[in-house]
Amino acid sequence: MSTSSDDANKLIVSAVSSGAGADRQVLANLLASCVERRRRQLGFSVERAAELAGIPVWQWNALERGWVPSDPNVLKAIAWTLQACYHHLSLIAEVSLYNQDWAA
Repeated sequence: MSTSSDDANKLIVSAVSSGAGADRQVLANLLASCVERRRRQLGFSVERAAELAGIPVWQWNALERGWVPSDPNVLKAIAWTLQACYHHLSLIAEVSLYNQDWAA
């Protein structure tokens, strides 16, 4: 269940470069973009990803629309589900939260 740092870095770069540049709105949605892209790479439906993470489907949908979990255990479950490094995902979450404050 491990993923390389290179995979995580590619995911981040892909999410940032796919927008209109690294502006605040793109960064505010960085976690949502990374989560959705990784879920699709793994071939999971939203329902399956939510089930694996042990969270309600509505919460996973909110995650892919920009919600950033404040509970580290939820973030760990999401990282496990996405076969991603928790520390990378946590950093992405912090970047998103910081920029949501500025983008609002």
